[in-house]
Amino acid sequence: MKATGLGLRSVTFRDLPVLPYVRWRPAAPGGRLEGGPVFPPGVPEWVHMPLRGGSLWARGPEAPPAGVAFAPLPGRFALAGPAVAHFGHMLGEFLHRLWLLREDPSLTPAFVATARLRAIPTYVADWLRLIGARAPVLLAAPTRLAEAVVGEPGRLLGRESSAAYGRFLGEMLPPDLLRPTGEAPRLAILRGHLQTGRCVGEAWLEPFLAREGYRILRPEALDLAAQIAAVAGAERIVMSEGSAMHLLDVLPPIRAVVAVLARGPGSTLAGHCLTGKVARMALFRPRFMIGSLDPAHPRSNAIAFLEPRDFLAFLAAEGFIRHVPPRGFLEEPGLLEADLAAYAAHWGGPAAGPFLARAIASCRAGRQDPALRASLAPPARGP
Repeated sequence: MKATGLGLRSVTFRDLPVLPYVRWRPAAPGGRLEGGPVFPPGVPEWVHMPLRGGSLWARGPEAPPAGVAFAPLPGRFALAGPAVAHFGHMLGEFLHRLWLLREDPSLTPAFVATARLRAIPTYVADWLRLIGARAPVLLAAPTRLAEAVVGEPGRLLGRESSAAYGRFLGEMLPPDLLRPTGEAPRLAILRGHLQTGRCVGEAWLEPFLAREGYRILRPEALDLAAQIAAVAGAERIVMSEGSAMHLLDVLPPIRAVVAVLARGPGSTLAGHCLTGKVARMALFRPRFMIGSLDPAHPRSNAIAFLEPRDFLAFLAAEGFIRHVPPRGFLEEPGLLEADLAAYAAHWGGPAAGPFLARAIASCRAGRQDPALRASLAPPARGP
């Protein structure tokens, strides 16, 4: 076992069996993963899949299943983890074993295919190209890796991202990419156009911020290099709490002051991603979460209530904008109803109509509806 100057460790395995993931999270608390590397007994705990910020480590199969043929794959590999479609999980969780490539660029990055995704996401391939890594491999069938090096995660999802680790990982990127160009000193990164996991009125905020000199940035429309250049070059950023924040997990500390619109009253994501990584953070929390139409991930895809003008007043007080509109979002006829209808239409289904009626009433009354509060409960898990 080896260690870096930051104390991060790595361990090398030879002839390591790896199965594609059926599930890359355990189906039940304390359960085993369905697929992934088949590690031998007695390995360090951190080679397994971290859960709850590393307070739990989910283990994979105890042994290769009988009757399964594993194709040998020669070479030396840096084993990252599963390939998933979620930007936040990939940049906030599964790239953080690949600091190994700074120590040994000759390693080939390896990702394990999942039941829902059998391709390496474009933004992951972009990051690997930017750091000069070898072309990655995707393990989409039972495979025996001739040599697999597993690094201790440099960042754990659910814990604060370290500025020291950010500098360590960020030094792998081209320096010119991180050098401010002065082109867009103000950025707004909001979620109104996405409809999922947002606050009321976020789309209404965008044109106002554009008039205040903010570039409206939609990360999903840009390649990773353009996203990095924009964020690294900005002086002020107004952003919604969400997966886009995990871009900072692979960057050194940036120069911007950042104002964050949280997704819920008790959200902690902004603190985990931005503390120590930005010049200053100002956090605004919504009054309450209205409810959710997503049965699988109710809280992360819920809609929350605020008067957007209150957020603009907060931005003015914090020095991000000069003016506040004279009328609020809720005072303008039909804006609230259209905004909530867009959220309901995204999810559709028979529950959308009743949800919409209750959500409108909840916002107009300024208090959470008990029936909609129940929609935020996590789904029941199997045995």
